Amino acid sequence: MNDIEDILIFAETLIQEKTETYCSELQRRILVSALQRERKTYDQLAEECGYSAKYVKQDVAPKLWQLLTRALGQKITKSNVHFILEQEMRNVQASQKTTLPSVEKPGLTTSALDQPLTDQSIQTTPSSLSIKSLTAPNILLVDDQPKNLRLLSDLLDEQGYQVQQAISGAVALQAVALDQPDLILLDIYMPDMDGYSVCQKLKADPTTQAIPVIFVSALDEAWDKVKAFSVGGVDYITKPFKMVEVLARVENQLKIQQLQKALMAQNTQLQQAIQELQRLAAIDDLTQVASRRRFDNYLSECWQQAIQSQTPLMLMLTRVDNFDFYGERGDVDAGDQRLAQIAQVLKHTVQGTHDLVGRYGTLTFAVVSPDASTAEQTAQHLLKAVKVTQHSLSIGVVTTQPRSQMGLEEFLDSCDHNLQQAKNNGGDSVVMTVL
Repeated sequence: MNDIEDILIFAETLIQEKTETYCSELQRRILVSALQRERKTYDQLAEECGYSAKYVKQDVAPKLWQLLTRALGQKITKSNVHFILEQEMRNVQASQKTTLPSVEKPGLTTSALDQPLTDQSIQTTPSSLSIKSLTAPNILLVDDQPKNLRLLSDLLDEQGYQVQQAISGAVALQAVALDQPDLILLDIYMPDMDGYSVCQKLKADPTTQAIPVIFVSALDEAWDKVKAFSVGGVDYITKPFKMVEVLARVENQLKIQQLQKALMAQNTQLQQAIQELQRLAAIDDLTQVASRRRFDNYLSECWQQAIQSQTPLMLMLTRVDNFDFYGERGDVDAGDQRLAQIAQVLKHTVQGTHDLVGRYGTLTFAVVSPDASTAEQTAQHLLKAVKVTQHSLSIGVVTTQPRSQMGLEEFLDSCDHNLQQAKNNGGDSVVMTVL
């Protein structure tokens, strides 16, 4: 492989890595001409390759130099591209202390580089396959005229897009079902099923309704365009079309789709982040039982539900007796661990499906349960279970049938009063009342 081929492969690899874009065959021919320092004008290259000079000068060549400028971070022109690419490649090789791996690309033989690009070479040379990527946008062309399909296919294939063709609406729907494209270019008037019907079927299916559809038609009446947009089309190209216009509209819709996908991904991440924050806000960080905020919300929900269903409600406030965070060794971390252990004992002892254990204060935990019949039994089980941790509890309990004329604050105050009474009794005791 000669130096020109090395530089060419280096340039294409750099463009693909830095801009996620693939050089077309025509851009490659322009780049080869510049690297070989051929004194050919764009007009001459356009004639050799079978393209209009305007297309080459105003679209293909400027995009090539823009891609290289973005990839290299400095202004690249036809006159300086050889020097800058060669120097950049040497810098990369020096920094890696190895030469770039030799990658044989089909169609990049010396003879191929020296030959002018023709329409036939675009269709037959395997090099056009080498620039394809599984991540390159996939475009489905739907038209009952093979000539139109061939023209659009050559144009889009040259730009590095993956292209599929369908000769009818029914074939198009089958193709979409097998492999969803990123974009569809759809003719309107076709036998059996017209483009309007195809688009309507795509938009009616939740799995395909997000695929953008550009209508391509010889019809230029306002009514035809209105109908195209009304059935779900995103753009409209009138035949005979101009290559520059087709490429611009295709690129525009693909960019919009990429932005929409990125926005959807960000929204999903945002929803996940919100859910995680809500989960964290609902859990007390130290004890891993429900947080005070979560407990207050749940108690309010249970209170309102009990009023509507005319069912009883039980509230329990428990406080750890004579708890010393520092202990004999003065280790606050050990105190945190002991408190977390007590909280988990409370959580696992309260087994009701709709019961909730939450941290109410520094040493106080609360239990709310729609089952008031087991209040006394639950309190005794808690006293017994916590003794395993070498601690004891003071417990205040209140049960009631919530009524609209009764306030939740009265319910809470009564339970707190019972807790204080249990503490005054020396702890390790339960005080219970019925409102």
